[in-house]
Amino acid sequence: MRKIKYPGAVMGIFALSLEATGVASGAYVYGNFPLKLLGVPLFVPIMWILIMKLAYVVAEDHGAAVGVLAAWGLDLVLEPFAWVTGIWTWLKPFTAQIYWGSTTANAAVWILMAYAGVIIFRNSLEKSPGRDETAVGGREESQMKKGGMI
Repeated sequence: MRKIKYPGAVMGIFALSLEATGVASGAYVYGNFPLKLLGVPLFVPIMWILIMKLAYVVAEDHGAAVGVLAAWGLDLVLEPFAWVTGIWTWLKPFTAQIYWGSTTANAAVWILMAYAGVIIFRNSLEKSPGRDETAVGGREESQMKKGGMI
């Protein structure tokens, strides 16, 4: 598979397009933010990049499923906060609302985006700091090699 040179940029553009689609469709709206692009506050794609990187870093040590769940867990924290503060408001969602106004489609998007983040960052040219590139089994094997056990 071809290496991705700028994984953060890829994730940012992907996130912006998904968020703008949600806003344009009338499913939700963001509150009053001074800097918006296509109805999406500029911090949102940046937040997505950071969360997808988190998913990747967790996945490197604990597997993709745990990385994805770690990222989605952030949404489970953010939804009540957004509901109370009006950061975003669900208007006419297309699927059932299940959690603080959030929808089943939102959960699916979070899970798929987190998995995409793991894959995109895994296939990028950059490596996480402190990673032993020759280690196959993650942290444990890398530590064992450093300690002379392998």
